[in-house]
Amino acid sequence: MSRHHAHPPLVIRPRPSPRLGGFVAATHAASLAVALALPLPWAGRAPLAGMIAASLGWILWARVLAAAPWSIRQAVWDEEGWQLTLADGRVRSARLARSTYVGVGLVILNLRLGHLGRRSLVLTGDAVGPDLLRRLRARLRLLGPLDPAAADRRS
Repeated sequence: MSRHHAHPPLVIRPRPSPRLGGFVAATHAASLAVALALPLPWAGRAPLAGMIAASLGWILWARVLAAAPWSIRQAVWDEEGWQLTLADGRVRSARLARSTYVGVGLVILNLRLGHLGRRSLVLTGDAVGPDLLRRLRARLRLLGPLDPAAADRRS
């Protein structure tokens, strides 16, 4: 049975987001300030500060710059579902999880790869452009986080 309204594929190629990078840096700086102000000896604060710095590097590398091999370089949402292209060149099919967040300036796509695999894609207006973010938000609100089989049952 054909669908009444076919949607063109939505191709998302996120760029590094200065807004997300600034937020990550600010929250880690605040965490570092709290860790250094704790009433602990320096031997207790130094490892904590190191872990915060390592977390900052990891998140900037894997999430903001998308340089990790498992980082999502492209996500395509079409009538068949989601296709993810990872930084190492692999293409994986995914389903949108119900835990996906849709806000005005922020969309967090939580995607499931099979039974155990999960990826998330944090999108801001400066990462994908305001028009694409608006179209993604509208489509997510219209269709919701459903798999293609459930979407077919709705029409």
